[in-house]
Amino acid sequence: MATVVFTAHSRPPRVPVRQRVKNFGRGLTYQIAGLPIAVRHTLGRHGLAPQSRLRRAYARRYWRPRNWSERAQLCLALVAWPLVLIGLQLSFTLRNGGKVARRFGTPVHRQLIDQLRLYLTSGALPPWYYIFELHRRPTTGDARNFIYRWESKGGVLQLLKEGERTPSSELNDKAEFAEHCRRHQIRTSPVLAVFVDGQTDLRVDLVEFEADLFVKPVAGRGGKGAQRWDRMGPGIFRSPDGERLNRDDLLARLAGQSRKAPLLAQLRLHNHPDLEPLNNGALSTVRILTCLNEAGEPEVVGAAMRMAIGDNHVVDNLHAGGIAAAVDVDTGVLGPASDLGADCRLGWMDRHPGSGAAITGTRLPMWRDVREFAIRAHHAFDDRVLVGWDIAITPGGPVMVEGNGSPDLDIMQRFVRRGLMTARLGVLLAFHVSQLGLEQFQPA
Repeated sequence: MATVVFTAHSRPPRVPVRQRVKNFGRGLTYQIAGLPIAVRHTLGRHGLAPQSRLRRAYARRYWRPRNWSERAQLCLALVAWPLVLIGLQLSFTLRNGGKVARRFGTPVHRQLIDQLRLYLTSGALPPWYYIFELHRRPTTGDARNFIYRWESKGGVLQLLKEGERTPSSELNDKAEFAEHCRRHQIRTSPVLAVFVDGQTDLRVDLVEFEADLFVKPVAGRGGKGAQRWDRMGPGIFRSPDGERLNRDDLLARLAGQSRKAPLLAQLRLHNHPDLEPLNNGALSTVRILTCLNEAGEPEVVGAAMRMAIGDNHVVDNLHAGGIAAAVDVDTGVLGPASDLGADCRLGWMDRHPGSGAAITGTRLPMWRDVREFAIRAHHAFDDRVLVGWDIAITPGGPVMVEGNGSPDLDIMQRFVRRGLMTARLGVLLAFHVSQLGLEQFQPA
């Protein structure tokens, strides 16, 4: 079989119109959500607390759109916020209001009033009223202690990237990421092949394909497009739904699929035996947040263990229907698990719904090694202030799966069940924002 060697970035990727519309809609939602925060921290009193410093920087970024798309989003947000807010209230209260009323005794009309109040005072949109369980403590102080995604992904993390540092691109390309890890001796699953525009770039001899395989988009997010192919015999592979292909047919299929988006194939990792009862046949990973501290050294500021459930035997990603549990960063002990929480039906659980194995109180194996591994990885990407690492705990120790340069803080705050604005994470983000002069306060 002929192979073609190429550079994955030989041409800029084309963004489909549908994706551009989706990105515009997401940006508009962020602008609507951030409006009360930006107004309050533009007109209000200036304090020195981490949340005041971060939100002043966010307000400064909010009122300075960088391009026509951001300008259009801001203009629409100023006009459309009441309609969008009402629509979100109706949608998510119809989905969750009755369950919350029965479970916690908060009447539906009270939930609607609280959602409006917390949006106007804290920038909390109705979905996050349920995701962060603000219905249990609907106070302005609790709501303001969360770092919302429009403040992080749509604000502070962008500011840090636009500051003095020049972020590396390796976190945005999974093939480059694996190669960067290899160069810095960060253990990761080897890349066997990369597929782009119908062409195959084999990185190893074909004999090394005689193993379980995991395939994913080079620039994918949320576990979308991931595939699992288990080796059943010489040159024969089987997917979780029972489909069988020989090696050449599998490579040809992946090459064909790459005409839509580049793919890479890696050796499929397997969890440490202690974690098998929790992984539902998919690889379970630990999401660890590390942030550079005041001395420029990486520090672990949060961790959560992700697990697949139900019919999903491919990925543990929460956006693919998985669950997660907070990890005590000192001991490696798990708390109760849940999903992302936009729908309250699942609730919280102490045992895995498939295997019945205990989640709450379980201590992750090799936890000290996992922490040290995350810190060592951040040293290899020290142009980034904050990174979310996805790490697999295997029989041979921790192995890096992915790094996220703009990690979703919803994941961490949902499962630790509290906001992190005044925790170590918020303190460190405020420090870095101040160091770059991105808000009016200057450290003494």
